[in-house]
Amino acid sequence: MQRFIKSAAKVSAASAIAFALAFVGTNSANAEPKGMPEGYLGIAGGSAEDIGAVGGLSGRISFPRAKVSLRASLLGGTVDCIPDDCAVGIFIPTVTYDIPVAKNTNIYVGAGYYSIAVDDSADTKDSGGILQVGAETGIGKKFVVYGDGNFTDDGSLWKLGLGYRL
Repeated sequence: MQRFIKSAAKVSAASAIAFALAFVGTNSANAEPKGMPEGYLGIAGGSAEDIGAVGGLSGRISFPRAKVSLRASLLGGTVDCIPDDCAVGIFIPTVTYDIPVAKNTNIYVGAGYYSIAVDDSADTKDSGGILQVGAETGIGKKFVVYGDGNFTDDGSLWKLGLGYRL
Protein backbone atom coordinates (compact mmCIF):
# COMPACT_ATOMS: atom_id res chain seq x y z
CA MET A 1 0.00 0.00 0.00
CA GLN A 2 2.84 2.39 0.84
CA ARG A 3 4.43 1.72 -2.56
CA PHE A 4 1.12 2.59 -4.28
CA ILE A 5 0.80 5.84 -2.31
CA LYS A 6 4.42 6.72 -3.11
CA SER A 7 3.85 6.04 -6.83
CA ALA A 8 0.63 8.05 -6.86
CA ALA A 9 2.40 10.97 -5.19
CA LYS A 10 5.18 10.87 -7.81
CA VAL A 11 2.74 10.85 -10.73
CA SER A 12 0.75 13.70 -9.13
CA ALA A 13 3.92 15.74 -8.64
CA ALA A 14 4.99 15.07 -12.24
CA SER A 15 1.59 16.17 -13.52
CA ALA A 16 1.68 19.36 -11.47
CA ILE A 17 5.17 20.22 -12.76
CA ALA A 18 4.15 19.45 -16.35
CA PHE A 19 1.09 21.69 -16.17
CA ALA A 20 3.03 24.50 -14.46
CA LEU A 21 5.76 24.40 -17.10
CA ALA A 22 3.17 24.27 -19.86
CA PHE A 23 1.78 27.65 -18.95
CA VAL A 24 5.10 29.49 -18.42
CA GLY A 25 5.42 32.17 -21.05
CA THR A 26 1.95 31.81 -22.58
CA ASN A 27 0.36 35.20 -23.25
CA SER A 28 -2.85 34.50 -25.13
CA ALA A 29 -5.52 31.88 -25.28
CA ASN A 30 -5.75 30.40 -28.77
CA ALA A 31 -8.74 28.46 -30.02
CA GLU A 32 -6.34 25.90 -31.49
CA PRO A 33 -3.01 25.64 -29.66
CA LYS A 34 -0.10 25.34 -32.07
CA GLY A 35 2.34 23.71 -29.68
CA MET A 36 6.06 23.66 -30.31
CA PRO A 37 6.88 21.82 -33.56
CA GLU A 38 10.69 22.18 -33.55
CA GLY A 39 13.18 19.71 -32.20
CA TYR A 40 15.98 20.79 -29.89
CA LEU A 41 19.26 19.83 -28.26
CA GLY A 42 19.80 20.85 -24.67
CA ILE A 43 21.62 20.49 -21.40
CA ALA A 44 19.77 19.08 -18.44
CA GLY A 45 20.23 18.58 -14.74
CA GLY A 46 18.19 16.58 -12.34
CA SER A 47 17.92 14.06 -9.58
CA ALA A 48 17.57 10.29 -9.67
CA GLU A 49 16.66 7.97 -6.80
CA ASP A 50 19.66 6.07 -5.40
CA ILE A 51 22.02 8.20 -7.55
CA GLY A 52 21.43 11.82 -6.58
CA ALA A 53 22.37 14.66 -8.91
CA VAL A 54 22.72 13.90 -12.62
CA GLY A 55 23.50 16.06 -15.62
CA GLY A 56 23.96 15.69 -19.34
CA LEU A 57 22.41 16.12 -22.76
CA SER A 58 18.83 15.75 -23.96
CA GLY A 59 17.28 16.06 -27.38
CA ARG A 60 14.02 15.89 -29.30
CA ILE A 61 13.22 15.00 -32.91
CA SER A 62 9.68 16.08 -33.69
CA PHE A 63 7.10 14.73 -36.13
CA PRO A 64 4.50 17.53 -35.75
CA ARG A 65 1.83 16.13 -38.07
CA ALA A 66 1.72 12.92 -36.08
CA LYS A 67 2.16 14.79 -32.75
CA VAL A 68 4.90 12.30 -31.88
CA SER A 69 8.50 12.90 -30.86
CA LEU A 70 11.60 10.81 -30.36
CA ARG A 71 13.45 11.95 -27.26
CA ALA A 72 16.72 10.86 -25.74
CA SER A 73 18.77 11.76 -22.69
CA LEU A 74 22.37 10.84 -21.92
CA LEU A 75 23.08 11.62 -18.28
CA GLY A 76 25.90 11.02 -15.84
CA GLY A 77 26.40 11.13 -12.10
CA THR A 78 28.12 9.34 -9.23
CA VAL A 79 27.11 6.85 -6.55
CA ASP A 80 28.82 5.89 -3.32
CA CYS A 81 31.09 2.90 -3.74
CA ILE A 82 33.60 1.56 -1.27
CA PRO A 83 36.20 3.05 -1.03
CA ASP A 84 35.53 5.75 -3.68
CA ASP A 85 32.65 7.14 -5.71
CA CYS A 86 31.72 5.31 -8.92
CA ALA A 87 30.66 6.94 -12.19
CA VAL A 88 27.14 6.26 -13.48
CA GLY A 89 25.89 6.59 -17.05
CA ILE A 90 22.18 6.66 -17.93
CA PHE A 91 20.71 6.46 -21.45
CA ILE A 92 16.96 7.04 -21.89
CA PRO A 93 15.34 6.91 -25.35
CA THR A 94 11.56 7.45 -25.43
CA VAL A 95 8.70 7.94 -27.87
CA THR A 96 6.20 10.56 -26.72
CA TYR A 97 2.81 11.85 -27.75
CA ASP A 98 2.90 15.66 -27.76
CA ILE A 99 -0.19 17.56 -26.63
CA PRO A 100 -0.14 21.22 -27.72
CA VAL A 101 -1.60 23.40 -24.97
CA ALA A 102 -0.58 26.89 -26.17
CA LYS A 103 1.63 28.62 -28.70
CA ASN A 104 5.14 27.09 -28.44
CA THR A 105 4.08 24.88 -25.51
CA ASN A 106 3.53 21.12 -25.29
CA ILE A 107 2.81 18.59 -22.60
CA TYR A 108 4.12 15.13 -23.48
CA VAL A 109 3.59 11.60 -22.28
CA GLY A 110 5.36 8.52 -23.49
CA ALA A 111 7.28 5.36 -22.86
CA GLY A 112 10.68 3.98 -23.65
CA TYR A 113 13.66 2.18 -22.26
CA TYR A 114 16.44 3.02 -19.84
CA SER A 115 19.92 1.64 -19.46
CA ILE A 116 22.18 2.35 -16.47
CA ALA A 117 25.83 1.40 -16.21
CA VAL A 118 27.93 1.82 -13.05
CA ASP A 119 31.72 1.85 -13.24
CA ASP A 120 32.31 -0.29 -10.17
CA SER A 121 34.28 -3.48 -9.60
CA ALA A 122 31.30 -5.56 -10.80
CA ASP A 123 30.48 -3.34 -13.83
CA THR A 124 26.88 -3.16 -12.64
CA LYS A 125 24.22 -2.69 -15.33
CA ASP A 126 20.46 -2.32 -15.19
CA SER A 127 17.79 -1.67 -17.82
CA GLY A 128 14.05 -1.81 -18.33
CA GLY A 129 10.92 0.05 -19.31
CA ILE A 130 10.29 3.68 -18.43
CA LEU A 131 7.28 6.02 -18.43
CA GLN A 132 7.82 9.72 -19.11
CA VAL A 133 5.64 12.81 -18.54
CA GLY A 134 6.80 16.37 -19.10
CA ALA A 135 6.35 19.80 -20.58
CA GLU A 136 8.28 22.14 -22.84
CA THR A 137 7.86 25.76 -23.80
CA GLY A 138 9.68 28.07 -26.16
CA ILE A 139 11.54 31.13 -24.91
CA GLY A 140 11.99 33.54 -27.78
CA LYS A 141 12.68 32.11 -31.22
CA LYS A 142 15.69 29.90 -30.46
CA PHE A 143 15.44 28.51 -26.92
CA VAL A 144 13.23 26.10 -25.01
CA VAL A 145 12.81 25.18 -21.34
CA TYR A 146 11.76 21.60 -20.65
CA GLY A 147 11.25 19.33 -17.70
CA ASP A 148 10.06 15.81 -17.14
CA GLY A 149 9.61 12.97 -14.72
CA ASN A 150 10.71 9.45 -15.68
CA PHE A 151 9.33 6.48 -13.76
CA THR A 152 10.55 2.88 -13.52
CA ASP A 153 9.85 -0.02 -11.17
CA ASP A 154 13.03 0.93 -9.31
CA GLY A 155 12.40 4.65 -8.84
CA SER A 156 12.19 7.97 -10.60
CA LEU A 157 14.36 10.53 -12.33
CA TRP A 158 13.43 14.22 -12.56
CA LYS A 159 15.15 16.64 -14.91
CA LEU A 160 14.98 20.25 -16.09
CA GLY A 161 16.84 21.65 -19.06
CA LEU A 162 17.51 24.47 -21.47
CA GLY A 163 17.61 23.66 -25.16
CA TYR A 164 18.47 25.26 -28.49
CA ARG A 165 15.82 24.78 -31.19
CA LEU A 166 16.97 23.03 -34.35
